Amino acid sequence: MENIVQELPGGDFDALLEEARARLREGDAVACQALAKSVLAAARAQQDVHLEARALLCLANGDRMVSHFRRANESSQRAATLFQLVGDVSGESEALTTVSHTFSVLGRNEEAVESALLSRHLSGLLPAGPALALSYNYLGVAYAHGCSFDRADEAFTTAIQILERQELSSDTVLPWLNQCHAEVFRLFCQRYYTGQLPDLERLHALRTVHNPQEDANPSARILQGAYVVSQALWALLSGIENCWRGQLDEAQADVEICAAWAARHPWNHSLTLLELWLRAEIAWARKDWISAEQRTRKMIEMAVEAEHEPMVALGHLLASQILAEQGHDKQSGDELKALRLREQSLHVEALKSREKVVAWQLKVRKNHEELQRMELTSKTLEKLSFEDPLTGLANRRRFMEIAPGMLSQGLALGRPLFVALIDIDQFKRVNDRFSHQVGDQVLQCIAQILRSHLREGDMPARLAGDEFVLAFGHADALDAAQVCERIRAAVKNFDWASIQNGLQVTISVGFAQAQAGDSIERLTHRADLAMYSEKQDAG
Repeated sequence: MENIVQELPGGDFDALLEEARARLREGDAVACQALAKSVLAAARAQQDVHLEARALLCLANGDRMVSHFRRANESSQRAATLFQLVGDVSGESEALTTVSHTFSVLGRNEEAVESALLSRHLSGLLPAGPALALSYNYLGVAYAHGCSFDRADEAFTTAIQILERQELSSDTVLPWLNQCHAEVFRLFCQRYYTGQLPDLERLHALRTVHNPQEDANPSARILQGAYVVSQALWALLSGIENCWRGQLDEAQADVEICAAWAARHPWNHSLTLLELWLRAEIAWARKDWISAEQRTRKMIEMAVEAEHEPMVALGHLLASQILAEQGHDKQSGDELKALRLREQSLHVEALKSREKVVAWQLKVRKNHEELQRMELTSKTLEKLSFEDPLTGLANRRRFMEIAPGMLSQGLALGRPLFVALIDIDQFKRVNDRFSHQVGDQVLQCIAQILRSHLREGDMPARLAGDEFVLAFGHADALDAAQVCERIRAAVKNFDWASIQNGLQVTISVGFAQAQAGDSIERLTHRADLAMYSEKQDAG
């Protein structure tokens, strides 16, 4: 990742986010998250609400790729709120699809449907295309997880038709795969309730529409990081059909494909869950009861850990069927009781969260003018709390909030941050000899000199007393050293006598370069040591 991001110009956050999305489509969620976090830190430092929303959404999509669905849900909800504040309908609609999907996985189906319907409404205000198709796709997912299979099928079909009309055939792979997956889940439920294997012809017909290995590709715009999952899901669909048709050797070949994808991406629990499901089905078909029970038990445990509620439910139902097939009626009933208890706890959690959901919905629907007024007031108060009142520079608190983002962004871009510590020599004597009022004037003059010598992207701050700090946003070692020398010379040559006859002021400067693994405290401490070393050498 470092070699690629080094080529990006500093501050080109659009390029960084596009690179993050590209990495996600390729299945590299770790690189996506690192890039998104770097942009998020910069956005918050610059108070760029729109950029923060885009970074949050990118981070949310990375999180759901690594099965951190609750965190992805929170980030995508925040992104949707920020998109609404800045009037970005397209961004809000896209964020709501991620909100909907994560709610579906967390077992909160009503909220998933609500979010998808709101996304569909917003995307309907835009030209027909990928945004509207994506809304219908996740509406279908929400309906399918809620076992409303006819509505799910209709939503997926609509998404596919929208994309086909726009001649975006490669993008139809996502809603098509979800449609096939929903059909498998529908058949699974029919088998559970009827005890008979249902007709597989419609599943077979749906599966023959595409071949994801040929049609899906990482550049497809609405796959949203699902390319990797699409390959494993394709193998699962093939394996389930083969298994249910009694073609167990072919099913075994399919499960090995699932396993290969899961091994390549161990942080994506969805892939392993698909593999375990198929292995359990094959073991059941072979009447290998020990293996079948082991697979379902492991599947349930992993799904619970990942908070993947649809797979938790499927695991319990599958375990119940396998146990019933062996005549273990009590244990089979225990599986269903465990499922009901979990569903009840999820229902209670959902009820508790409704107040937060309603508060969020009210917030995003507030009068925009009122929100702007609140934001302006907030920024005014924030400025007062982050600004040194004497010099007008950022204070320590502000520096410690912004500098970590500059540090992480610089390291990500291959341009390590430089920090310089500045101390006024014998400042106590200035106060004692000329008065504190003169001392304050000296501090103000130093602050003005710092401002006049720094460039866009650099950050000066007053830490405390006569200590100042400079963070160089886009500088190499030579640039930083030269700026420090110019500041030192400007202070020495300043007409201090215009403030008070006999007044002379000099400064000591020490600077340090960021290293991998640095915190801003560690980097500042090294600059502080360099500054005091200079004082000792001069004294």
